[in-house]
Amino acid sequence: MKLKTRWERMKKENEYLSDTNCLSKSLIEARLDGEQYSKGEVARVFKMCDKTDYGNEDRDEVLESLYRLNFENMSQ
Repeated sequence: MKLKTRWERMKKENEYLSDTNCLSKSLIEARLDGEQYSKGEVARVFKMCDKTDYGNEDRDEVLESLYRLNFENMSQ
């Protein structure tokens, strides 16, 4: 499943969560399903997130955290 599709579904199911939190949940769900996305795909969906979810100075750290969620070892 495309990350954007998963993220949009997660946003509909969790209206009370921020876009960035929904993206995090989408990446965790995908990992549990055995799927991983490229850094480019994660970055493309992240660009669609509401910019008020994080400060400009935190952007790179938030994106790096999303990458780690995507590639974290499942055995942990």
